[in-house]
Amino acid sequence: MKKIAIITARSGSKGLRNKNMLMVDGKPVLAYSIEAALDSGIFDKIILTTDSQEYIDFLSYYPIDFVKRAPHLATDKASSYQVLEDVLLRYSWYDYDYFALLQPTTPMRTAQHCIDVCRAFEERYEDFDFLASVTEASKPTVLTHVIDEDLSMKHWSIDYSNYYRQMYPTEYSANGVFYIAKPEAYLQQKHFYGARSMAYKMDKFVSVDIDTRHDFEYFYFLMQQSKREELLLAQAKREIKLKDACFGLLADVSLLGGSLLALFDHSEYTSLRIQNLAITAALADPYRSLVLQREDLTLAKKVVLDLGRDDLRKGKGSPKEIAHRVEGVLELLLQRDSEIKVCLLECLKGLFRVDYDNTQVQVLNELLQAISQKYERVHWVSLNEHFVDSYGKLSRIYTSDGLNLNTQGYDRLYEILSPILKP
Repeated sequence: MKKIAIITARSGSKGLRNKNMLMVDGKPVLAYSIEAALDSGIFDKIILTTDSQEYIDFLSYYPIDFVKRAPHLATDKASSYQVLEDVLLRYSWYDYDYFALLQPTTPMRTAQHCIDVCRAFEERYEDFDFLASVTEASKPTVLTHVIDEDLSMKHWSIDYSNYYRQMYPTEYSANGVFYIAKPEAYLQQKHFYGARSMAYKMDKFVSVDIDTRHDFEYFYFLMQQSKREELLLAQAKREIKLKDACFGLLADVSLLGGSLLALFDHSEYTSLRIQNLAITAALADPYRSLVLQREDLTLAKKVVLDLGRDDLRKGKGSPKEIAHRVEGVLELLLQRDSEIKVCLLECLKGLFRVDYDNTQVQVLNELLQAISQKYERVHWVSLNEHFVDSYGKLSRIYTSDGLNLNTQGYDRLYEILSPILKP
């Protein structure tokens, strides 16, 4: 079927100035919608309608059509219908089976979303003239009412003492990510809803709608999260660069792995030469290639290894998969020198962390302990018995954020490691 994508971008936003052009990861918000449409490869034309020549000049390198709106279509009183009507009349709407409206303020859509929604509409093309994307409403309408000037809650009239959400069917609200219509039907009805409109359900994650600064900052955060592997790798490389001088150090003990040892203050071990090559974002596979396989690396005969916890927290596989990667690191260390002995640290549990499941930590620790017992030169170091509270969680005495140790926590770790680090 022949179809066009229409992207509407007015420049005079009052709530959040220039919201369509705010830069995120090297490109404006508006570009995310353009690139999703282009990358999908399914539209016969992609048209950006705007009142701003600056927008057109800024985005002119994209192979799309640009429509400069007339002044009467550039005000906040101009309806979306008027803007879309202008585009459809310019582009001989009768040549197309349908069009998709992609609002730039919902930039989380991807090329695959475009492909999927168009496929869904085409499959029901005979049944519907319109489509609107929706997401599950955060609150049922029974909890949403007007409040009069007297501030009375008289419109909340049900018996809330017996209220629970499961009493009511799931409700949805339009999320603004996709609107689709057959041109003739739209020009007659002038909106996308009604009995001839198909609902297309989408996840809340995709349903970010930028209207305020808070909305924009949330989108910015999500984009950074989507790049976290790239950011973590860059962070790891920076930390390793700062430790370049340590790689050839002749030492009594080498500290390897993640944040537990990276933040460990070993200055009190005045009688020991300690090589600390631990970093705060130590995922097993990158750490192996960036640190342990460097040609200039010299290790002590005694190695303390903290690995696995960062992989688990970053969702890098199941405990079994993570344990397998840690075992690969152990084997690499043991093969480097027949005299190297490794002290493998138990992964500390956490305290009420959304990104760190103690049940998974327990499973990982059991697997790592079993692995340590396979190798004569690997010694398992139990930590949680010294750090957890009566509920099996990292004691709040030893942490401020539920994951990393505070000063008291590192004092306790110092006491535990001191006998191990002695020559």
